[in-house]
Amino acid sequence: MTRNRIVRNILISRQPKDEYVKYVMKCVSQSLKESHGPVATRATRQGDDIQTRWQFDDRVVEVTLKSDVLASLDTEPFALDEVFIRALQLNDDEMERVVE
Repeated sequence: MTRNRIVRNILISRQPKDEYVKYVMKCVSQSLKESHGPVATRATRQGDDIQTRWQFDDRVVEVTLKSDVLASLDTEPFALDEVFIRALQLNDDEMERVVE
């Protein structure tokens, strides 16, 4: 996962929000892959929001990113990682031991 603030700031400033969301989903899913196996992800725009879907094993977790969260990415490039990690932790007790 890219933990470099400068790199993240460049990515968020040059990519559409949809693409940045997909990038962060890929980073988070790669860290989950080691302990949970393959993780299928999908992100779709719904108006001003982005609906994300995470599937591993027989579990599905959906996270809706509201426009205010997406707007905060310009100043907090790692905020999205935290949103996903918290949502996944709430839906899986084992997740707490895996995600940074």
